[in-house]
Amino acid sequence: MINWHKLRDTSGMLILMSLASELGMHLEESLAGTQIVADELENPLSSISVWQELAVIRNIQAFRGSEEQLGLMVSKRCTASALGVFGQALATSETLKQAWELMERFQLLGLGFSRFEFLATKTQLSLTIHDFEMPADCQRFCEERGLGACFSLFSDLLGRPILAKSVSMRLPAPSDQSAYHNFFGTEVQFNAPETTIIFDRSIEDSPLPNANRKLQLASIRYCNEAIESQALRVTFEGRVEEVLEAQNLLASLEEVAQALTISSRQLRRNLAKETTSFREIQLNLKFARAKARLESGMSVNHVAHELGYASQASFSRAFKKHTGIPPSSIK
Repeated sequence: MINWHKLRDTSGMLILMSLASELGMHLEESLAGTQIVADELENPLSSISVWQELAVIRNIQAFRGSEEQLGLMVSKRCTASALGVFGQALATSETLKQAWELMERFQLLGLGFSRFEFLATKTQLSLTIHDFEMPADCQRFCEERGLGACFSLFSDLLGRPILAKSVSMRLPAPSDQSAYHNFFGTEVQFNAPETTIIFDRSIEDSPLPNANRKLQLASIRYCNEAIESQALRVTFEGRVEEVLEAQNLLASLEEVAQALTISSRQLRRNLAKETTSFREIQLNLKFARAKARLESGMSVNHVAHELGYASQASFSRAFKKHTGIPPSSIK
């Protein structure tokens, strides 16, 4: 099960922010609804919650509409240097096999949210992403990013293009399948049972050009410390926000309580101790998202529909009551 409360390294977020900037998004649009202070992302010791990164992915998708291949665009930026000290640990491995063993060991420092596993047979090496719990609205992005990042990273570590034997995704077929073929260098099977990329097993013994045992040990030590320092948020307000963001703000109080493995009554009581309520948290997140969508140029009617309001008028009344200004004034 994906732990949306879990803290993770900021490298993936920085790659997302790089793409968002290239696409023309303002910093405020990219980080809308995340509660992230942009300057803190550059701190090598900082971390973010999984739900915050998911929120940025949704912001990028909202900005670009229904555009496909956004995940592939992100994965092209996945190099060892972009992954900081974790990338350094990979790059200084002796062989590709040693690098992917570190990828499995330090999954929280990588790009994906879902658990993944490598499987070696006599002739093949496969990477399978277990993404069955990924929210439907982010599935395409995350599947593309997961497989694409592995493909790009392996090529970067080896210092040469790598060949994939086959690629399969659980996604429905996109409108332009040729872009996927061009990226992976092979046909991609869509509507597949699993999300998997397969290589010839001979690549695992390939030596890496930047192998350095001493530097790798120092990097691994840092990665261990980073994992140990990551912990769950301590406030119930923060944990509720994380679950709501992960569920696209659609979860009920009862569903959030179940996700936190407590009763609805306990959740209400703990939120009251923090001088807030489930309804207040939900509205704050909803209208923060609405403001970000409006500032990006989305119409009032579109935002109202996205947030589940029956009409533009009912959304406008609720927005003005909560924020003090009409949504039509947001530019």
